[in-house]
Amino acid sequence: MNKRLLLVLMSLSLSAQAGTLLPAGSQDASPRLLQSAPAPAGEFERKALSYAWALDPMAGVETQAPYQAESREFWTLVDASEMKRGVAIDTSAPGAVVRVSPALGTAKVSPDDLRVLRNGKLIPEPQGFQRKATTEQLQQAGMDVPDGSAVVQLADAHGQGRFQLQLAKASGQYLVHVFEPNSTLVLRAQSSRSQLLAGDTLEVAALMQDGQAKLGGGRIGGELVSPSGRSYPLAFVDGKARLQVPLDAGGEPGLWEVQLSGGALAKGGSVQRDARTAVAISRPTARFGGSYAFDAKGLRFDLPVQVAAPGRYEVRGTLFATGSDGVSRPVAQAHAAQWFAAGKRQLALAFGPGNVPTGFGAPYELRFLELKDQTRMGTLDTRELAAREAGARSAPAPRAPAPVAPVRGGRVSQR
Repeated sequence: MNKRLLLVLMSLSLSAQAGTLLPAGSQDASPRLLQSAPAPAGEFERKALSYAWALDPMAGVETQAPYQAESREFWTLVDASEMKRGVAIDTSAPGAVVRVSPALGTAKVSPDDLRVLRNGKLIPEPQGFQRKATTEQLQQAGMDVPDGSAVVQLADAHGQGRFQLQLAKASGQYLVHVFEPNSTLVLRAQSSRSQLLAGDTLEVAALMQDGQAKLGGGRIGGELVSPSGRSYPLAFVDGKARLQVPLDAGGEPGLWEVQLSGGALAKGGSVQRDARTAVAISRPTARFGGSYAFDAKGLRFDLPVQVAAPGRYEVRGTLFATGSDGVSRPVAQAHAAQWFAAGKRQLALAFGPGNVPTGFGAPYELRFLELKDQTRMGTLDTRELAAREAGARSAPAPRAPAPVAPVRGGRVSQR
């Protein structure tokens, strides 16, 4: 063989290395089975795009934990007869704020028409409420409230306990929303993951607490509700519920909602709390092939992708490099997107050696790898830690960089 050709082949073999993606962690998405689907209606970008940019290694990175709902509120739908009698409201602290919103077709509510009773006795005005507000006043203050709503705040002097809120002119149905800003009684709820795939298991933890102490003897119920309104019950045992996400989920736009309701006895009376949190559920239309090729000279990862449905797919990731102090830090991000038909395809993350600062080099890590279906707005396959690779080190820095805050995960925080 020609000596020069042999040297070229040896150089290529040294710079291009095959590997296998590291296994998915507990917080990663990893489709087991793929689903085919027609391309969504509409116009989509078909041009292939790829770009990368340098990061400040000293900025560190952050991840967002799944949202934790903390509720000091509850709501109930009542009819006109109950509003005329006086809908019962149990409070655990003075100063509860009550909003009454008319249902569709029901006349608007004026705060001046609302009355409050305690132990069946009317509290005369103006002693009943310490504040009142109309829809217009609330909207001018930047609050998003339904038209025709009225808000009143019970006077602190009346303390806590059971009240009745009365609307003598009631007709139709009303949503009554009670918020207790001064209460220590909270329903806390959180899903284990904020992004799931159809067929995955949704896990939700919920707890009624007084401050940080658990309230015993209560009950918690809930349901998972699709964007179109389909609901699936959540059964809680010892504060946790598990539900397999339907296999046909992810075919409609929008977030799914976890709706929870809790009740307990505390502070001499009953306490009700309602909470909501959202999760994104995607149809698994593609996944990483499992293997990859790494070009150590160009700092490029070639990632095979198995595609089951036509669409525009995007890959993004963060390159970590090792500094002279032996600590791995984020140095570059790269994104790439392309329209694919179904089949075996490939996307590449080309970070480029020019985006790696002096004093940083191998070993490298590919972190926060994500495969997204842009046409269906879904996150399909993720790895918090995707790969570790050796390669030629760059020249050492004149001195070690200053300490940096510990790495906590995927979003780069520029400071």
